[in-house]
Amino acid sequence: MSKQAIIFIIFFLIASVNDAMSQCNLLRSQIDVSFNTDQDCAPVTVTDFTVTYYFNAPQNPADIEIRFEWNDPGNQVSFINIGNGLIAGGGNTEFTASAPAFSYFINNDCAIRPTSFLYINGVLCPTSEELQLSPFWGTDEDGNGDVTIDPINYDVCYNNPIVNAVFTDNSEFNCRIQVEPDRPNQITRHTQFVYGTNHNPAATILNLTLEDGGTQGLTDGTGNIVTPVTRSGVTAAYFGPIVTVPTPALGPAAVTFPMNAPADAANLIGNTFEITLYNWNFCNPYNGNPLAPNYADAIATTAYLIIVDAPAPDFLTRRNDASGAITTTFCLDENIYFDNETPGLGGLGFTWEFFDDNTGATLLSTSTDINPTFSYTTPGQKLVRLTASDPTAQGSCDEVYELLLDISPSLVADIQLTDLSNNPITPEFCQDATNSLNFDVRFSDNSTGTATANTRWRWEFYDENNTLMLEVPAAGAFSSTQLGPFDRNFINPGVYRAVLTIRDNATSCESTDEEFVYVYPAPEPDFTATRVCEGELTNFTDNSTIAAINGEAIVSWEWDLDYDGVTFNKEATFDNQLNFDYLYPAAGTYNVALLVTSDQNSCAEMLVQTVNVDPLPVANFTPDVTEGCSILTVNFTNNSVGSQPDVISQYVWEIDDGSGFVTDATQDPSDPSFNAVFTRSFTNNTNSNITFDVRLRAITVNNCETVSGVQQITVFPAPLSGFNSINYSPFNDNCSPLDVDFQVDALTQSQMPSNYTWTISDNNGQVDQQSTGITPSFNYEFENNTQTIKDYFVTLESSIGGSCSGDSTITIRVNPVPVSTFEVDTLEVTCEIMRLYAEANQKGLADYAWQVSIEGTIVFASSGAQDNIEYTVNKTGMPLDVEIQLVATNFAGCSGPAEVQLITVEEEQNIAVGFDVSPLVQTLPDATIFLTNTTNVGPWEYLWSFGDGNTSTDPNLSEYTYTQAGTYSVSLTASFGECTVTEIKSITINPIPPIVDFDYNPASGCAPLQVTFTNLSQFALNDSYEWDFGDGTTSNAVNPVHTYFEPGLYSVSLTASNAFNQSSTEVKQDIIEVFETPIAQFNARPTIVFVPDNPVYTNNQSVGANNFFWDFGDGATSTEAEPIHYYQEEGFYDITLIASNSFGCADTLTREGIIEGQMNGRLLVPNAFTPNLNGPNGGDIGTSGVNDVFLPITQGVAEFEMLVFNRWGELLFKTRDKTIGWDGYYNGRLCPQDVYVYKLNLVFENGQKSTRTGDINLIR
Repeated sequence: MSKQAIIFIIFFLIASVNDAMSQCNLLRSQIDVSFNTDQDCAPVTVTDFTVTYYFNAPQNPADIEIRFEWNDPGNQVSFINIGNGLIAGGGNTEFTASAPAFSYFINNDCAIRPTSFLYINGVLCPTSEELQLSPFWGTDEDGNGDVTIDPINYDVCYNNPIVNAVFTDNSEFNCRIQVEPDRPNQITRHTQFVYGTNHNPAATILNLTLEDGGTQGLTDGTGNIVTPVTRSGVTAAYFGPIVTVPTPALGPAAVTFPMNAPADAANLIGNTFEITLYNWNFCNPYNGNPLAPNYADAIATTAYLIIVDAPAPDFLTRRNDASGAITTTFCLDENIYFDNETPGLGGLGFTWEFFDDNTGATLLSTSTDINPTFSYTTPGQKLVRLTASDPTAQGSCDEVYELLLDISPSLVADIQLTDLSNNPITPEFCQDATNSLNFDVRFSDNSTGTATANTRWRWEFYDENNTLMLEVPAAGAFSSTQLGPFDRNFINPGVYRAVLTIRDNATSCESTDEEFVYVYPAPEPDFTATRVCEGELTNFTDNSTIAAINGEAIVSWEWDLDYDGVTFNKEATFDNQLNFDYLYPAAGTYNVALLVTSDQNSCAEMLVQTVNVDPLPVANFTPDVTEGCSILTVNFTNNSVGSQPDVISQYVWEIDDGSGFVTDATQDPSDPSFNAVFTRSFTNNTNSNITFDVRLRAITVNNCETVSGVQQITVFPAPLSGFNSINYSPFNDNCSPLDVDFQVDALTQSQMPSNYTWTISDNNGQVDQQSTGITPSFNYEFENNTQTIKDYFVTLESSIGGSCSGDSTITIRVNPVPVSTFEVDTLEVTCEIMRLYAEANQKGLADYAWQVSIEGTIVFASSGAQDNIEYTVNKTGMPLDVEIQLVATNFAGCSGPAEVQLITVEEEQNIAVGFDVSPLVQTLPDATIFLTNTTNVGPWEYLWSFGDGNTSTDPNLSEYTYTQAGTYSVSLTASFGECTVTEIKSITINPIPPIVDFDYNPASGCAPLQVTFTNLSQFALNDSYEWDFGDGTTSNAVNPVHTYFEPGLYSVSLTASNAFNQSSTEVKQDIIEVFETPIAQFNARPTIVFVPDNPVYTNNQSVGANNFFWDFGDGATSTEAEPIHYYQEEGFYDITLIASNSFGCADTLTREGIIEGQMNGRLLVPNAFTPNLNGPNGGDIGTSGVNDVFLPITQGVAEFEMLVFNRWGELLFKTRDKTIGWDGYYNGRLCPQDVYVYKLNLVFENGQKSTRTGDINLIR
């Protein structure tokens, strides 16, 4: 199809639609409709749907079509046009169509909605829609109805009685919705329960009865119906009443009679008894005969009493989740997934019981989940019990299933924390902010349970960064014997972690205990306080901080607002106040102490700062006179000068003339011109007295202020003294010199003054004063010799004998006369021109009149605000006289005298400068250029410039040699007088590329290793060096010194450049080797020993070392890893450890005063020990430092006897050797964990005797 044809069709369609829509506009709103259906219950048939549409103008019947849309589930449509029933009338202005009959079945809306439309040429007329809505009903199982019984199945557990079993009519009546308010289907319903329909005696419930006010037998012991009844073809055991649900029938209310049966094993699982519910409504009405109901028309549904089996609970145990391996052996704290294998578990209820033993004596937890998850925290055999129940069944439908689980390992890890004297501690410490403290903690194995041959132990210690610092055994291994105790020292703030892991090698189960050591940083107190004046509130604001660990926070703030430097006496009122105000009783400097405390371990820190309360100044003064004639001059003497408690920044004098105090003058006492006497003149131009209030404000350098009392000054009025200027107006030019005439006014003359005094003054003071006696006129000439406006003040004082005198002042403003001077500068002089620049000396004037003349002829003139001009003079063969003139005028219209300057311009010169140079490019060491001067001959002066700072005036210079590489500008200048011509050419001397090399010393050493690098490079710029030391750091120094902090092998590179950005790099691979420096760390215990008998045990905690040197501070040394030392004398001893490795790298740690040796006879008795489980050791305490022998520590004891008894008084052990203790064994067998009693009989070296008894805790 052609493009033109397609366009035509589209145009035709659009035109047709537009035409149809215009015809639709002729459709009238009148529509006649006839509609009817055959009945009110489904199925419903539309027997009549006739519609007539009217137009305002005749239509073509062939264009008209009436459509009937039935709005049924199939969306069916009927079309009526001129060929199949459309009737045209009224001159083709009326069109009638009747729809064919159409049937509907029941729907959820319980209504039909057929609709008619009129189409013109296939186009819908929107206003033609005609909707018919007709409600209809159905039986209660149709549409939105539902006939049901609740429950459908009434479950009874096997061999259980049936007790008061009932069923409820749970139906939803059809078509109760109110689509149209007058047609909901709420007409009367009828319902009936019938018992024992469709009865099967072989699979029924025996001896079932019904209670309807009395007991009615339904079945007998053989399963047969007791009294069968048949109505309208239905046979049953019992017919319930037909219940009427009256209008409005909103819902059912029927319930069956209660049914009962005894428990009977013959009622087998699956046996049932049927109950039927019948329902009638308007569309299937009840016939009204209860003895012969029309069951065939009723809607029926059934429910059952049914015998069900009890649940059969069963489960499996899996690791972690439903996909885990099946087992009955689990680890401590391991998640156990209980996989419920009970048949039919969806409708059952479950109760799980988890016991802490194998007998069910101790219940830990319960769960009602289908598949719960649980874990055990203690080892051993555990009972798990599952009870399954049927919640919907009547009777005892609960069954139990039990299973035993094994929880491993048998020993539960437990860490005991003590100090080095085995006293239990809470491992929380406060680190001093200024003086680091050492904190010692002993970690002991206090695990509970029973160790077996498969039990293994492992310890791990982590630092404050959670980095593993010590593991025993090493490399992740486990020990077959119990380990510890471990003594650890802590300094840096942070959270440290110790982990004890106990493993069962047979099950691979582990028990882990973690203990944390907290070294808290002390809080950092800080606060600000406002500096105030005496009598003002001081504001305190807390700014304290804390470098928190473990969520630590400051929780207590205490303030001592007048700290004496010794005793902190807090102000309880301000406890925990972070911002508050406080009034100090007097001025002064106070020490304020803030004590802050944190919450985690009550770590506290105090800060003392000074707080200033500045004193108030003194303010008082006296006047030398308190009244007088206007103008009255008063001298005020400041009496507070010299007696102030603080430095005064200013005195402010304030005066109130009746309208309020205003500042009149401010004095700075530090000003050299400061005077304690303040002079003030007061004027009264009225006819009555005026009283002025005067006060003084004194302000200190700290802005503290005091206001004095008020002094009153009374000023009497003065006579009038008015006058006028006759020939002066401020709007005239008033250029200097200015002659002005003055005349006393008539009112002043009428007072007949005895004398007129005329005073002339300016801003600097009095200029002139003249008296004209009684002559009332005055003349004066005013001059302004400055370049700014000048004001003169003319004051007339008129005097009347025996009275006050008065005066008045007129201002005369005299404008300056500007100066026309200017400066001339030569901007450019060439052989052909001279360019001149002239600039006026006085700026910002209203007009500058410039004029340029050459040889008497004006060649340039300008006037305006521009204060400068440029002018270019073309040279000729003869010298020229150039004259520049300026007349300046200011904004007052005053003009200064003309200024003229004369300039002589030389005659024109012709210089053609030129030269040749070769070569233009060469490389060092070649650096000589060859020159030829080609300039035209003349009386010229020559100047060569070579670009390297050197010059020459030789016109015939033939060569020049450079000493350094670079690109140079070579120029030749020829000049005569002011005529100068220059030619420039560029040459290049290429450099030698840089040669990079360096040396270093030393090549290896211990970290931190300082290496000196020596730069051997040539032909490079000093600021171009770039060193890369191979450890992530660089340098631009010429000969750097660098420190390597980490062990390793390092490569070093050096890059250098010359002035032409040519660069070279030298890389030396693996030239620096840094060896690891070990960390010396140790502890020693006990810290107090009795000399010379008691040993000191060392605990070497060094890292990265294999050689050790110990200095015990008493002259004795050792190279053992963990030596034992006996001190011989009393005193405090330092112990020093030097730890080194095979590279000779060493670290030194000194613990100052760590050991105290005491000589007095003393006795220290431990209260607990843990015997060696591997067998008796004879009581020898040995050198291992393990607490496996009970032996008191003695000093100065000459005779020793120790006896050990059990709780029944049986003697278990006896010794007279003070180096042999009890190993916890009796007759070769390890004693049980218990509390035992010791008895000590001692004789000290001084003869004193002592007997002591006490408890021993044997811990296994």
